[in-house]
Amino acid sequence: MSGWLDAEGDPLPDSAELKPDRLRWLIIFLISAGFVAIAVWIGPSDPALFWGTGGFFVFCGLVAAPLMFGVGARLSLDRNGFRCQTLFRTFRRQWRECSVFYPVSAGFRKYVGFSTPQDDTAHPNMAAANRALIGASGMLPDTFGLTADDLADLLNRFRARALGVPEPDAVEDP
Repeated sequence: MSGWLDAEGDPLPDSAELKPDRLRWLIIFLISAGFVAIAVWIGPSDPALFWGTGGFFVFCGLVAAPLMFGVGARLSLDRNGFRCQTLFRTFRRQWRECSVFYPVSAGFRKYVGFSTPQDDTAHPNMAAANRALIGASGMLPDTFGLTADDLADLLNRFRARALGVPEPDAVEDP
């Protein structure tokens, strides 16, 4: 085979853009709205509960609202590297700087972890703490609608192609 393939056997594109799972963020928004409604129903008779709970879940709803519409976060892959954009932060890494990508557990969810010398140099204490907690110095903030295993596989395919590593699934024609 002459070209790189994705996990389904289709040709690997030159670039790809992934967005967060909109259903997940809709559910988070609805849960937040429900707790805000409860706080309003309780009313200011208990000010700490009213402002604390209501304020926290209003903030959660404000964060979830753009994500449930598919704006504000994305993972862009190309031949040189990837760019991860969230509501509050954007970063770019080159494939040649990244280790292999692999699923890591953080809390109750699985994410995709990786390590880069750039992160180790810029924030050595944070990188060491991350490695102790999740086994990688860096982590993507979302799985962008895929499972952690599938996203790690896709990232590793883009990385291997960029680094010129022979395709592991390639079969030579006789």
